[in-house]
Amino acid sequence: MADYVFGITGGTGSGKSTVSELFRKNGVYVADADAAARRVTQRGTECLLKLCEAFGEGIINPDGTLARRKLAEIVFSDANKLNLLNTITHKYIKEYIRAEIDASGAEIAAIDGAVIIGSPVCEMCRMLVVVTADYNIRLDRIMRRDNISEKQAAERMRAQMSDEEYMKNGAYIIKNNGCICRLGVQIEQICNEIKTLLQAEREKAKKAQGA
Repeated sequence: MADYVFGITGGTGSGKSTVSELFRKNGVYVADADAAARRVTQRGTECLLKLCEAFGEGIINPDGTLARRKLAEIVFSDANKLNLLNTITHKYIKEYIRAEIDASGAEIAAIDGAVIIGSPVCEMCRMLVVVTADYNIRLDRIMRRDNISEKQAAERMRAQMSDEEYMKNGAYIIKNNGCICRLGVQIEQICNEIKTLLQAEREKAKKAQGA
């Protein structure tokens, strides 16, 4: 496992992907929880079988793959079903991400995911970086990204916790309304603080060994 693992989280449309890319440019290995979710729900996987049992065969395409849009329509309109989805998938996602980070050999790693808080993945993180953005900016990003209506985008936002709930769990808060220069400065500062902390921990460990 990496010496330091942290989470990058925030509501859909907040701009986590941009923040994650900037962390990568600062030498942080970033594991994408959404990508992990796609891998663990591929055709024939145990996770996909359990989802089929929970939500019915209607979420499976004729070729045996997951009908992601259909599943999204089911869970984003019902909080209980969204919780059920997370309960089923998070164990598999955690196992996949742990293996991915181990294989990377990284010293510092991050996990990018909207649903880290309260999930098994959170147990891997020493702290959380929370990404936020103004409501209308998030709404527009989701509509463009997923090619969905304003109503559907708003529904997805309501299905997640509020910015306030995210922020109270964050060691760092980054507002991403689109100013890349400002983001770059914040992220470089966070990386430097993590490196300083790791150096202090190593020095403390060496002193303890020599005592």
